[in-house]
Amino acid sequence: MALTIYNKISILQLAFFVPSLIVAGILSYRHGFRRSSGWIYLVILSLMRIIGASMELATISSPDNTSIAIGAQILQNIGLSPLILMLLGLVTRSYLAMSEKNRPSLPNARILRLLQLAVIVGLILSIVGGINTGNQVSKELVDGSPISYTIADESKAGTALMIVGYALLVLSAVALLLRIGSLPQGEKRLLIAVFVALPFVFVRLLYSALSIFDTSNANFHQFGGSTDAGYYVLGMCTVMEIITVIALEAVGLTLPYVPHNERGSILNPNRAVNRLDTYGQPLNEYPPSNNQYSPRARQGGSA
Repeated sequence: MALTIYNKISILQLAFFVPSLIVAGILSYRHGFRRSSGWIYLVILSLMRIIGASMELATISSPDNTSIAIGAQILQNIGLSPLILMLLGLVTRSYLAMSEKNRPSLPNARILRLLQLAVIVGLILSIVGGINTGNQVSKELVDGSPISYTIADESKAGTALMIVGYALLVLSAVALLLRIGSLPQGEKRLLIAVFVALPFVFVRLLYSALSIFDTSNANFHQFGGSTDAGYYVLGMCTVMEIITVIALEAVGLTLPYVPHNERGSILNPNRAVNRLDTYGQPLNEYPPSNNQYSPRARQGGSA
């Protein structure tokens, strides 16, 4: 049986996103698993692509299993949200790395958190909408009817939130770029990497918008599209995601490792006075001036 374009895309995704998952795990460990760090979304995207590609390839041996095919398509469609969340997390990291006096008034930490929440809501709506649309397609396949479906309102609302999230992400990144001189050297590289990734994420967003709002164009149909539909997925989705991940992971690997107990203060210099060593002594007073923090003193010896 000859491989379809979607099968070939899945093989490419497995070949790239399996090692990408390993790198993403290393970056998350080195720089933090918090949402504001951004790296955790690389892990989520890689897992989405690995699972989705595996489901797509499983249709080769189980062509009549519509649930697997629909599940793979849903995972393909929701891959945009981790990309936007990842960039929002890295922009948040850059914002926190600035001292308070150098931070722009907009965006602020609260707005960036709200943006992340809005995109997460968009992700949830996209999943619900994808399931509803998939149920329509599944019913028609079981009945032997030609594939015809309407885009669920949840999918439209989810994509709209993605568009708003991306637009505000760009504005936030530009506001920080205007003050890039206030960033540590490593964070400057990271912010530049965000700008490198933005055009590729835009192309990925454009595909999602067209597939949801331009139902007349068979090249962007989620199910039962034209014979060229797979090539649009390859060029506007898969390749864009791969380039984005390469750019961000490459820069992430150049950032110095920061111990877990120091990350909060490194990303926010205003908290430096609250940093403590392993014996509870503030690091700005290190070495300890009080014998109670000395290991030898606590063991009964002289400091």
